[in-house]
Amino acid sequence: MRSSSARPTISARASLACVALALFAAAPADEAIEALDAVQKRYDAVRDLHASFEQTSFSVAMGTETVSRGTVTVERPGKMRWEYAAPDGRVIVLDKTSIRIWNPDEKQLQIAPLSEGNVSPTALGFLLGQSVLRDTFDAELIAASERAERGLRLRPKTDGGFELLELWVDPKTSELRESVVLDLFGNRTRLRLSDLKENAGVPEGAFVFEAPAGAEVVDLR
Repeated sequence: MRSSSARPTISARASLACVALALFAAAPADEAIEALDAVQKRYDAVRDLHASFEQTSFSVAMGTETVSRGTVTVERPGKMRWEYAAPDGRVIVLDKTSIRIWNPDEKQLQIAPLSEGNVSPTALGFLLGQSVLRDTFDAELIAASERAERGLRLRPKTDGGFELLELWVDPKTSELRESVVLDLFGNRTRLRLSDLKENAGVPEGAFVFEAPAGAEVVDLR
């Protein structure tokens, strides 16, 4: 009769190895979810925010990179205003039901209903307070020892409007510092935030935009 202290069989050792590997693989995923939940918790407590931004956009088709700057104001839930500094001058306003895009070069204001066709609900839902990060993304940590921020690579579970979203946050406070969106064509948009102010209030009329006199208005609602 074989002693109870006998060595495990090959199949038993293989099973133990599989369990160990599974536990090892689960740890980074759990850590990524914890980091994602920390970001969610922080911004669930935010009523409004205002920040300066620097946007770097790379176009695969053109092979060019453009840099623009401006300010962004958010009031949760569902309101956002982007103002691009000169010489760009664009203004983009979301007011829960519609999106308005002012193009000063063409002197044109476009108005469209909010839908998956013109604004990705997954990408913007986080800041707008209209979605839960862990419900809409699969998350993994980004190994980047050269950076002070913690990186999270997020892939949408259902929305096909873009390939992935990166969030770079303060590792202690989970404050958002930078986001990177990679679309389905390989175009990349990097947004760096600075001078963030949270829960400081929003001026009345911040999410209203009327076309200047003589401008063309294209209303697609």
